[in-house]
Amino acid sequence: MEEASRPRRGIAAARDGGRVAGVCGIAGLIARTPVGPAEEARVRGMLETLQHRGPDGFGQETRGCAVLGHARLAIIDLHTGDQPQSDQAGRYWVVCNGEIYNYQELRAELESRGHVFRTQSDIEVIPHLYEEMGDACVEKLRGMFAFALHDLDRERTLLARDRLGKKPLCYAVLPDAFAFASEPRALAVLDGVDLTPDLEAVDLYLTWQYVPAPWTIHRGIRKLPPASVMSVERDGRVAIRRYWDPIPTPEADLGMDGALGQLDATIREASRIRLRSDVPVSTFLSGGIDSGLVVSYLAEEASEALAAVTVGFANATEDERSLTRLTAKHVGLRLEEEVLDLDVLDVVEQVVRHMDEPLGDASCVPTWLVSKVAADRVKVVISGDGGDESFAGYATRYSHNRTISRLRRILPRILRRSAVSGAAKLWPKDARLPRFLRLSNVLRSLSLELEDAYALDMSIFRPELKDALYAPSFKEQLDGFDARCILDDAFKNTRGLDPVARLLHVDRHTYLAEGVIPKVDRMSMAHSLEVRSPLLDQEVVELACRIPTSLKLDGGTGKLCLRKLAERRLPREVVHAKKAGFAPPLSQWMRGPLADVLRDRLTASDSFVGGFLDRTAVTRLVDEHLQGRRDRARPLWLLLVLETWAASRTLAGVAT
Repeated sequence: MEEASRPRRGIAAARDGGRVAGVCGIAGLIARTPVGPAEEARVRGMLETLQHRGPDGFGQETRGCAVLGHARLAIIDLHTGDQPQSDQAGRYWVVCNGEIYNYQELRAELESRGHVFRTQSDIEVIPHLYEEMGDACVEKLRGMFAFALHDLDRERTLLARDRLGKKPLCYAVLPDAFAFASEPRALAVLDGVDLTPDLEAVDLYLTWQYVPAPWTIHRGIRKLPPASVMSVERDGRVAIRRYWDPIPTPEADLGMDGALGQLDATIREASRIRLRSDVPVSTFLSGGIDSGLVVSYLAEEASEALAAVTVGFANATEDERSLTRLTAKHVGLRLEEEVLDLDVLDVVEQVVRHMDEPLGDASCVPTWLVSKVAADRVKVVISGDGGDESFAGYATRYSHNRTISRLRRILPRILRRSAVSGAAKLWPKDARLPRFLRLSNVLRSLSLELEDAYALDMSIFRPELKDALYAPSFKEQLDGFDARCILDDAFKNTRGLDPVARLLHVDRHTYLAEGVIPKVDRMSMAHSLEVRSPLLDQEVVELACRIPTSLKLDGGTGKLCLRKLAERRLPREVVHAKKAGFAPPLSQWMRGPLADVLRDRLTASDSFVGGFLDRTAVTRLVDEHLQGRRDRARPLWLLLVLETWAASRTLAGVAT
């Protein structure tokens, strides 16, 4: 072990033959004794699974009991930005996936206090900040990041994720080491990692369509939650702490004009600092106001003309491209359009293969496709993600819950739980009824408290579907586990606030952080594309928490303050267009190009889902949808994704 204690540094050749550097995939091992070639080889094997995140090359550093590895997508400081990086004394070593947008300001502050930098990299500020602030250094960082920092003197490691979890980080505790990586697939190559399915994670996935932190689909791998730091001490002790969780604190005296002034300044700055890059930057543009607002600021702040990327689909019945063209012309962007002729089955196979763990949001498909188109042009795009969850964009759901909450205050609880609950059970549940007669869900929500009604709203597999589909052995193994547990803290921390503010807070903790953001990260990084989102900037989110609900939601109109701001900056037709989602036509797909594979895979005698579900009930669910008796597209999509994911892991030689 004497040789192993000496520092080792390795840099692999880039694909174009040049010197490599970078961000975007990290991996490492932390042992209790000095490490050597065997541990270095294990980390190198982990990095090889992350090439899609870092195609520009690998870097490794061996110091004491740690091997830190990095696969780079070169964005900032192309020539000297190699990782791992350290402070000037070589005590603190870091690998980071992501970008620190305020690195220029932080570097200037640090240099004024005597710190010496060797590169122009944004990541180099992290070890210098840690030298001054310890674990609290993350509170100074503004960006998207997941990093591991090793203190050589103390043999202590700090892991951290950004506030909203824009960059992933997972870990596994092994008999001889602690391992971390950007994705579970990197940890899956290590001997000793338990890859059997986590049954609670399966239940969580079927309930919410995602596997939330700290779970992963594998029993032996865990995720570090967003806005958290994790310390790993020399003796193996581990501690996790959340460092950011803004609670809605509406400023009662804040009017629309004041809110618009603050929004204008904050979104402008959040957009401006995301233009920092040493490679060309483009944008995603749809026909909505969120991406439209973002590109309007980018067009004003960029030092050179920007291009926007948008896609359409051949034979689509609806298309936002006419609105997209209006926005691009209005703000002065060059619009690059591409019309795709979709081979549905082929694309679904590719999308699921890159998920690493099941993710049931069907908008993964268009996100994958637009990322693929953009990646043919640039390495970095800026998007409009995040507006809905901070500014009440899901207006129907939020206004419905606000109305129901008002009725709850009027009707006695005993009446709601008896008469109203009974009426909900008796009311016909038929999607073919006129909308004004579909009262079953309304009555059911009214009979419940806000927390339970929200859980019912957001669940894909509702209690009655679980009862019909879950095999008795699966129910027994779950042993009373309740998937609603992921909502508890967010609801508890917002007691006393208005219902919409509470739901926005819960959405940010769950649906946004665990569903929407991982979708964008996984689908874009599958194509080595970095996506930056100004509306997910911490200062934008904190400002949204201070804006009263009345300035976000008016009747059935959501994102009110963003719409008012957009009226100043975008064409009227765009501002007042009907909200369009990004989800594909699942019901038609399931009865069309996916019908055969749906039946073949889900009803097979050796299906993966058959290990958890009643096979006869699954066949009945498939038949109901294919015969047009009920729309079962969403639960069937979750099952198809789970089954396809399991098959792809088996083909890759990973046990499921």
